[in-house]
Amino acid sequence: MIAAIDIGTNTIRLAIADEKTCKIILRLSKIARLGKGSNGYLQEENIQKALDILNYYESLMNHYNCTQYVAVATSAIREAKNKNALLDKANLNIEVIDGLKEASFSQKGILFVLEHLKKERWAGFDLGGGSCEFMLCDKTRIVKSFSVKLGVVKLLEQFCPTDPPTKENLRLAGLEFKSKLLQNPIDFEFDYLIGNAGTVTSLCAMDLNLKKYDYDKCENYRLCKNNVERLLEEMISMDGISRLKRYPVLEEGREDVIVVGAKVVLTIMEIFNKDCVYTTNGSLLEGLIVEHFC
Repeated sequence: MIAAIDIGTNTIRLAIADEKTCKIILRLSKIARLGKGSNGYLQEENIQKALDILNYYESLMNHYNCTQYVAVATSAIREAKNKNALLDKANLNIEVIDGLKEASFSQKGILFVLEHLKKERWAGFDLGGGSCEFMLCDKTRIVKSFSVKLGVVKLLEQFCPTDPPTKENLRLAGLEFKSKLLQNPIDFEFDYLIGNAGTVTSLCAMDLNLKKYDYDKCENYRLCKNNVERLLEEMISMDGISRLKRYPVLEEGREDVIVVGAKVVLTIMEIFNKDCVYTTNGSLLEGLIVEHFC
């Protein structure tokens, strides 16, 4: 068995797979929100949450007799001035990767799951808590990739002081993301817009009205613009506790960022001129497994 760990701005995720087949037998996601209230520094409370999660994941890796693992950290840790406060205390060897490397792993993860894209022109985005990586692809080749240094946690804290946020809060958050995204010229024609990571797959599960997350049902699901708009209208009519009751599939800890996340997804659809995004569980985690072990 082999394992991969993705230490993100909002969540820390684990995948354990069979090295011979690359089949993933266990996926876990837990929220530490390392990017919360950071101002350039990781907060002690969130560092401890992250260390507890990593220790738990290490125990699972031992239980499954994992012989190798790879662990990477993304936006929150790579931008933190005190990143060593976490890295030095962790029992695991953690590589801090930049946005372009993150995009490359994410692209490999998407192709690992959605193999039909190996014959298509497509664009993918990995919307996280602290950044959003974009990949413009011709079959298996990345024509262009870039990272927007804004994610749902940053936008929530910068523009949405109340829960629920106002429509004006969300409009400003969307405009800020749009302005940062448009700093990267997008001269690329493609057929499929692909989205991964927690916000997109959560919106998919909510659109399907799932009580419990189902990986198969949320794979290659056509998430339409008008349905995201409907979900957003519903979510701004209730607070976080009510959202968790209304959408039991939501992880506790995602009930606030999902609102601004929906606005970002709509903004991306607008910029890329698509009325839907195809969702996938293929992500940086799967890309790490493909790159390092398969």
